[in-house]
Amino acid sequence: MGPPHPHIPRQTRPSCSSSAASYREHMHSPESARRFPRGKEHQFIYRHGSKLHAYDRDKAPYPCSFDRDVVELQCMDNAMIVESKGSASFIDFKDHPPKRCLDIGTGLGLWVLSSAKAWPESTFVGIDMVNMQVPLQVLEPEIAQRVEWVHTNILRNKLPFDDDEFDHVHMQCVALGIPENKWHAVFEEIRRVMKPGATVEILEEDAIFPVLPRWYTDPLRAHGRGPSTIYPGAVQQQLTYPSPPDTSKLTHEHELLETLFNDVWAQRFINPTPSSCLPGYFAAFFERVLSPPILNFSTPPLAPFAPLAGAEGASMRSSYSTKDGASEPSGSGSVSSLLSPLLTDHTLDLSLSHSPTSTLPTSAGSVKEAISPTPSMSSLREEPHQNGTTNGNGTSNGTHPSVAPSATTNGNGLPRASRRDSEPRSIRSTTSQTGSHSSGGSYAAGSAAAAKASRRPSVMLFASSEESTSLGGDHAVDLIPFDTVQAQDAHSQFMHLYRAVTFVLSTKEAMWEELAARVGARDPALRRFGWREEDYVEQASRARFEQAVDLYQSDMRGRIALWHSLVQNGWELPRRDPLSKAEIADERALREDILAAQRLADTGEPEPPCRKVRLLVGVKES
Repeated sequence: MGPPHPHIPRQTRPSCSSSAASYREHMHSPESARRFPRGKEHQFIYRHGSKLHAYDRDKAPYPCSFDRDVVELQCMDNAMIVESKGSASFIDFKDHPPKRCLDIGTGLGLWVLSSAKAWPESTFVGIDMVNMQVPLQVLEPEIAQRVEWVHTNILRNKLPFDDDEFDHVHMQCVALGIPENKWHAVFEEIRRVMKPGATVEILEEDAIFPVLPRWYTDPLRAHGRGPSTIYPGAVQQQLTYPSPPDTSKLTHEHELLETLFNDVWAQRFINPTPSSCLPGYFAAFFERVLSPPILNFSTPPLAPFAPLAGAEGASMRSSYSTKDGASEPSGSGSVSSLLSPLLTDHTLDLSLSHSPTSTLPTSAGSVKEAISPTPSMSSLREEPHQNGTTNGNGTSNGTHPSVAPSATTNGNGLPRASRRDSEPRSIRSTTSQTGSHSSGGSYAAGSAAAAKASRRPSVMLFASSEESTSLGGDHAVDLIPFDTVQAQDAHSQFMHLYRAVTFVLSTKEAMWEELAARVGARDPALRRFGWREEDYVEQASRARFEQAVDLYQSDMRGRIALWHSLVQNGWELPRRDPLSKAEIADERALREDILAAQRLADTGEPEPPCRKVRLLVGVKES
């Protein structure tokens, strides 16, 4: 048989902690594998195609799946922050970055890796309840040796670190997995592991169920199918579920899913709007708190429909705008040549291809004429002030930090235009009578980014003063880099809507749990959604649930129209099989019905934002 293959011992990778390295070496040994079963942090369960964590619901109520498209949302969020700020942190540490950092709810570990590249002298610990981080062995050695992944459930266990160990703590997108009665314990543990003078930053997002208006969904149902032909690359197929429910008496087509989505949070005692509840909890544990008002990401306008495969001889003239904001002439190979013949018909108003959305106003008195991209650490350490909400004059109820010398204010505390630019600027968007968007959201006077931003809708806006308050006055506003965010391409709005919809779909199995509970209790409220006596069994209810999810996903896919954004950024239009003349005629009729319904339903009311985000920054003084 020959000699056995020689055993080559696995080299131990250097770590930022010798004890952590020895612990990993011990846990990976054969003896340890036999004595210690794999914990739930290393396990996933699969239900109806969804990848879920293995913890019991009462121990870890986080309802979202860990499917690939859901996990990849972390990449989008991290890229947007790094692109806007030039750093993964909202705090400008200048030449003195924190020496040791903790990332709670690290997920893939993207914040840790981005910060490790920016701060070469710092060490990092990323903690999460599941093992899904980027393997350290695939990282560059100089990064890997300063990074450590730790797995534990912070709702059931204390943080496995010493008191006063970290100089900076980061937490993002964790709030929708924490019951409201657990926040005091969570913040108490975070404060315990922070050194005196350490900083903490939290970025959390509300759970929003994007709703499609009736003018969009009713024509789809009237034509007896979902919008599979509105977007290219789709498989044209009919849903095979029997007796589709009558939704004409519902507020919108997908009200059942919205009800179940809200049940998910209510039954887990999780506040679906952490933007409203977190400031109170946060300010009770940390000092010198800064928090700008809630940030709304606007719902995108209705994108042009995809070209009809097989349609010929139609004019391609259009006032289509490129990503630079300028109108592109028609012609062979131009972007405008990708428009559907329907949208270039002389009898139709081209402005109907955009949703008449008016954006929300800014919060009063908290925006300065000149905004620095990143707040200095002096706003947290050198100017202590009492925590308080802004009053009507835009100042804090506590001792207000001094206003930057570059900003001048009028008697009401509002920004006054400088001599260099006599026209006041704001981040408020206005809507023209034709329903098109315009925005004056830039603070770099005369810059190219300002010119671009003024010709398209705002991507990110402050919430209204009635809806949101700020902590820290002008320094809180400085946390958000408005100039760079407003300079983002308008097509990023479609990505924000995609993110919101993908998040909703990530709770699919959690929504099914709530529906199953209603079915088991024979909830009569389900009859409003089309339930009959024979539907109060698991198999029939699951079929109706899958039908509702498939319709929502299909409708939203057509509304998001990612093909439109991809084509604008140089991708090829996905190919489709040519349509017959009858199919082309039917598709044109559907599109005409959608545009006509939109025109009739235009009330001028603002559409709700598809995302709401809140940032909180604080310090542990002692």
